Amino acid sequence: MTAITLTQYQATERELATGQARTAFRVHATVYAVVISILTLVNLLVVPQFYWFEFPMLGWGFGLFMHYTFGYRKATEQITRRHELVTRTASQS
Repeated sequence: MTAITLTQYQATERELATGQARTAFRVHATVYAVVISILTLVNLLVVPQFYWFEFPMLGWGFGLFMHYTFGYRKATEQITRRHELVTRTASQS
């Protein structure tokens, strides 16, 4: 087993966590697109007089936007802050 440095560990962890965050967002966006498409189709076929599909589309869309903002765009930033916290905590011990 090869020993790795702290910098190598942090870089690898950052890469893995960022990849997981991006995959999770892609899954969320895909499920959103499929479900909203189905809801739209059901709405237009069953009750074409009232467009109710817009409500879940906007509500879930806001959740998807928050997931994109904090889980995708800021993933690296959050990981860096966590590394700094771990380093500070370890140095105090």
